[in-house]
Amino acid sequence: IIMQKNETSKVALVTALGVTLLFLAVGGISYSLGWIGFGGSTTHSAQKPSRPEPSSRLDDEVTLICEVTYSMPIEGLDSPPKVYKELVAAGLDYKNMAGWYQGVFSISESRKGAMTVNGNKALVTRPAMFERFGTMVTGEEFTFDRGSGEFRQSLTVKDGRKVEIIKGFCGKLTKAPF
Repeated sequence: IIMQKNETSKVALVTALGVTLLFLAVGGISYSLGWIGFGGSTTHSAQKPSRPEPSSRLDDEVTLICEVTYSMPIEGLDSPPKVYKELVAAGLDYKNMAGWYQGVFSISESRKGAMTVNGNKALVTRPAMFERFGTMVTGEEFTFDRGSGEFRQSLTVKDGRKVEIIKGFCGKLTKAPF
């Protein structure tokens, strides 16, 4: 009986030691892969949402998801605007110097606008010819600042005025696999 008790104690001790070593190994691997951390308030959940990093290469494509506020004139350019929020997608193609966004007055992926870059700021423009708000719209444009994530869209009307319709902020779309 004493012999059985010693064997049971040895088995329990070896099992506890094995489970502890396995737990330490899994924890070490998880820490080295960045799945867990021990940084207090600087852990992943406390970090700011990621913004697109400025690119050192000008041949990449960036896809964005933007939370924007529309300020849409109702009857004419001088009428009080209807204000509402929406999510839109946008893209910048540095290789072909073109850009697009989806929205009420979209510069579509199939008819991209011409892009110019000045530092972190990209400007995408496209001529237009349609009537809206009681006047002729002659151009569409949007800007995206890669440093701050700021997105702005405006229309140019026949008399030369620029009417800002959308403003908001974008983040880079991360596609699977993560």
